[in-house]
Amino acid sequence: MSPQGPDFPSYVPSSRSLAMGDFPSKTFTSQSGIQATVQYGNRRTGQTLDLAYNNTTEDIAAAVYDHYLACKGTIYWFFVLEDVKKGNSTFHNQSSSSNGRYSATPWGMRYKYAEAPQFSSVKPGRMSVTVKLIGVLDS
Repeated sequence: MSPQGPDFPSYVPSSRSLAMGDFPSKTFTSQSGIQATVQYGNRRTGQTLDLAYNNTTEDIAAAVYDHYLACKGTIYWFFVLEDVKKGNSTFHNQSSSSNGRYSATPWGMRYKYAEAPQFSSVKPGRMSVTVKLIGVLDS
């Protein structure tokens, strides 16, 4: 079991994208061409959440940088709070209108960094930050 890191910084991103992942399975093909698929679990894996903070303050960039270090890079898992999901009320939350269809929470998923965040200097005092997160099932 991986340790838990601090919650992801509560800043609203400029954009976000979600790839849903899939259920773990394996397809077997016989010599005659007949296929059988075996499902190995009842929870999705491989969900990814990409966040972009475009032309933002250095304070937000520093918060993401510090969070990545506090999570020991890609080792610790953490929660993504509601502020990160603002701007689209049904994207990745558990409102009654969306039934949590985009949320990781009903599936027992948490997040880890898929890779190190990318930082770009826009001009003095302004940065752009790209963050790639992956949903993980951790005990």
